[in-house]
Amino acid sequence: MRKPSPGIQALSIAVVGLALAVIPALAQTNSNDQEARHQIEKAKIFREAYPLISETDLYCAFYAHQGELPDLRIAAAEKGEEKILLSDNDLCFINKGKNDGLEIGQVFIIIEIGQSLGEHGSLALKQGRGLIVFLEDNRSVVRIEKACGRVMVGDFLVPFEEKESLLGKDLGYEAFSGGEPGAVGTIIYLQGDYNQVGPGHWGIIDIGESSGVMVGQQMTIYNQVREDLPRMAIGNLVVIDTGPTTATVKILSASDSIHKGLQVKAK
Repeated sequence: MRKPSPGIQALSIAVVGLALAVIPALAQTNSNDQEARHQIEKAKIFREAYPLISETDLYCAFYAHQGELPDLRIAAAEKGEEKILLSDNDLCFINKGKNDGLEIGQVFIIIEIGQSLGEHGSLALKQGRGLIVFLEDNRSVVRIEKACGRVMVGDFLVPFEEKESLLGKDLGYEAFSGGEPGAVGTIIYLQGDYNQVGPGHWGIIDIGESSGVMVGQQMTIYNQVREDLPRMAIGNLVVIDTGPTTATVKILSASDSIHKGLQVKAK
């Protein structure tokens, strides 16, 4: 057999070397492409899932208060002669103390009792959080930790309960769908007592824990133009707080304005 010329041998070595250099590069490119696709998928999932219930929803919304009013109340403010509305780090004095079982470090939600909701009680607006920083036998000093509304002398305090925000997806709604089972209620109050609102606003419905309603549950909002016409879904909401017979909700999406009196149904 004739031996290859030196030129052929050099060419063969160069080809093999090039192949050895290209193959790892191609493998790295494929790996980079796969990683890029993975990141795109992760980003897509993140866009679809977002905070359905935020910290603001949990601690700065409102609810229907039923029964007796709370015992704890803001009796005065350190700078009461200078300002009416209290803000973060302001100090105020409450009407109970060590003899009533209070302790330094306790946290409370500050609420303002508003308008009557008829048989469902009174509107309770969460205006902020307060922390006990000093105690005497019959009075305490509270520092405003986070004001999300108008904190004033005369507001009430209820024990703070830590709650978890919820990450999820808006399940949406179909304009016309079958009669799936689920608790049925009515919107009885809208944020600011507005006549109509849209996505992002809060409201109160007239069904609660006794009807199986739970925090995080989504419901379809229906409108019926006339009794002889089928009802049509126009929005979707999520439950952010529950009471025995009422629940606070947040509107997630809507194709029309949302007003009091509309029917809601649990999914």
